[in-house]
Amino acid sequence: MKVKLTLAAAAIALMPSGAWAACSVEGSGEVNVISNFFETLELLAEKMKECEAGGVTVDAKLTTEHRQETEKAFAAGTSPFDAAAVANSSITLLQAKGQLRPLNDLVDKYRDQYNIEDQMLIRFGEDIAAVAFMVNAQHLFYRKDIFEEHGVEVPVTYDELLAAAEQLKAAGIEHPFGAAFGNSWELANEYINLLLANGGALFDPATSDAAFEGPEAIEALETLGAMFAYMSPNAMSMDFGDVKRQLQQGDVAMAILWGDQAPTMDNEEESTVVGKIGFAAAPAMQEGGAPASTFWWDGYVIPKNLDGDPDLTFQVIMHALSEQTVTENNDTTLWIRSAYQPTDYTGAITDTVVQGAPPYPMDPQASLAHSALGDNISDFIVGKESAEQSLTDAAEAYRTAARDQGFLK
Repeated sequence: MKVKLTLAAAAIALMPSGAWAACSVEGSGEVNVISNFFETLELLAEKMKECEAGGVTVDAKLTTEHRQETEKAFAAGTSPFDAAAVANSSITLLQAKGQLRPLNDLVDKYRDQYNIEDQMLIRFGEDIAAVAFMVNAQHLFYRKDIFEEHGVEVPVTYDELLAAAEQLKAAGIEHPFGAAFGNSWELANEYINLLLANGGALFDPATSDAAFEGPEAIEALETLGAMFAYMSPNAMSMDFGDVKRQLQQGDVAMAILWGDQAPTMDNEEESTVVGKIGFAAAPAMQEGGAPASTFWWDGYVIPKNLDGDPDLTFQVIMHALSEQTVTENNDTTLWIRSAYQPTDYTGAITDTVVQGAPPYPMDPQASLAHSALGDNISDFIVGKESAEQSLTDAAEAYRTAARDQGFLK
């Protein structure tokens, strides 16, 4: 299966363009959309609601359980959702199961009206499966004032990050570091960043067998465990939102967070460290190696089994993804549209991508491996078993799931 992905170039080659119009959709009916819950998706939900007029109603459900709900809905006889926000990993099983409506006809029909740009289109072969709107990557957030006070250099490798954490802890900072270990998906994602940057892989592309039991995989997991020693004792119950608040409230001196959270550090309504946070590319696992991060896109898909009108749904989505949305909310994220103007908040995302962070693998096997790792590696982090045993358990869980899905004999 050929996947066309040009978002790395889109992230670093952006130029302004065009004009816009208010929401004016043709047709009537209800449009129901499900998505994850973070600032950019909240904004887009509000933009979709602008289309409520003349017999059009829009319901946007934002939930951290979006992935499970989407998979269940798209597999049902009729989906209660007419569209869903997805990303690199969550689209793969939906596409592999044939549950996504190709968008080629709608893109052709509305390309000029909504100025749909090629870099926004996610393709599997010739089928346009999603319209993407943002690029994201995890990278380092750090307290500039604390680093300067204690003479700490911004780390460019994980060895340097751990050394900086030890230096800060010795200086009296109780919990120098924060990262999202708080649920199985987030913990596995942190591990996959380190694994891929350490030369490892999730599965063998020739056989689909698990490929994360070797020395490079063990070393990556041991590094993840070493980070835990510098984190809050509640770290295993803290998600990305909690880690963001830790940094905003001055409870940690550095953290690995999603790049689109950078503007919130200077939001005076919720942050006590306005102007004090610096941003840098994700540290590498190997000196001179690529940053230990992956870059992601987020976008919208329409299921084949929707109950509503795909044409109306597409119009509502594209209104939300308009040039006007980007121009009026330029600092919210790293938008894919050429109307986006790079800012200080997104420079570290671009640096992370330019320095070699790969895209998150768009393979259903990767999604299965992600789930298996998330369900098993916490036992090592909290000291219940060895890194080798945790990875063996994860590999066996992956093999079971891969057999069930027909990827492994």
